[in-house]
Amino acid sequence: MLERGIRPELEAFDVGMINYAKYLIEKELIHPPYYFNLILGNIACAQANLLNLGLMINELPSDSIWSVGGVGRFQLPMNAASLVAGGGVRVGLEDNIWFDDERTRLVTNRELVERVLSIAYALGRMPYTGREARELLCVVSG
Repeated sequence: MLERGIRPELEAFDVGMINYAKYLIEKELIHPPYYFNLILGNIACAQANLLNLGLMINELPSDSIWSVGGVGRFQLPMNAASLVAGGGVRVGLEDNIWFDDERTRLVTNRELVERVLSIAYALGRMPYTGREARELLCVVSG
């Protein structure tokens, strides 16, 4: 991974997983900037609330870039909380297949992205272009 310049996505479902990332940093197995996807709302991991989200953000190593996702019905509130807190968002059918909390309508990835974009725009947050994201993550294309 290091020899090929591959930058890992570090998924963290609780503070213990962030601590393990710090161990990998200490062993020089990963280099900054570190990209974290904080995933909340799984029954066996950090619950989807502002206290847990704040704790996880606080524990991130310096030089971290982070996004937040929520499992199932927690996807939308965790995405919105992340946008307010200055982070990125993770959306997709891997984490949530329903448009509504009542589970009456299946959703598409496009609808999930459009919904979170409307919140981002309302907050004055603009998405990165592909080029901007690659520069931020120090990823070389091609």
